[in-house]
Amino acid sequence: MKNRENFSELSETELEEKFKHYKEELFNPRFQAVTGHLSNPSRISLVRRNIARVKTYLAQLERNRIQGMLKSEYDALIKEESIDTMKTPLSEKISKLKARLSAKARKVNADIKANCDKKVAELLKNIRGEVSKKLQALKKGEDNQQLSAVSRRLRDNKCSIRKKFLDKLTEMGINDASKIATLKDSKRAKLRELENIRVLQRELSTGGLNELFKQIARDGHKE
Repeated sequence: MKNRENFSELSETELEEKFKHYKEELFNPRFQAVTGHLSNPSRISLVRRNIARVKTYLAQLERNRIQGMLKSEYDALIKEESIDTMKTPLSEKISKLKARLSAKARKVNADIKANCDKKVAELLKNIRGEVSKKLQALKKGEDNQQLSAVSRRLRDNKCSIRKKFLDKLTEMGINDASKIATLKDSKRAKLRELENIRVLQRELSTGGLNELFKQIARDGHKE
């Protein structure tokens, strides 16, 4: 097909860049059509088709990623529990894999609460105390608007502690702020791990392991 691009060799990052490019380009021809300056009206249809194709390739890459993670979990389960894959029924292997993923999810959740949320709460308490001491140390009649604003924000339980605010605290010499930033980065990584586990759990509930075995069998025949 004329003007048909080949996306099969592109990486996920490259495909996402293509998607962004086509979305931006789709707006431009629309704008030109409204103003009556569109030189090639068929370009809109071509760009729409390219967007659909890029989305298809991205979906397939995501599918491959999920299947790869599922295979890794399955292989680890077989090795750790010395499961005889030929004698053990598929339903039992799926049940064991579900239990393994549930246990991992509980562990990650517990880790987030104990090693992220709890520690952040403790550090925030320390920071409130440190800011309070700094305010009390001000000389009579002396005003520090920045310190007062920080104190008010820290007293607000609904206030979200974002990176910009933590950077400001660090600049003020409050070292615990950088520790909170590190813990928040750690929590984000653990939340991504948790989301991957949930993706695998959903995959198992829709027959993902069956599909994995079919793929393994197809690859075996190819060899």
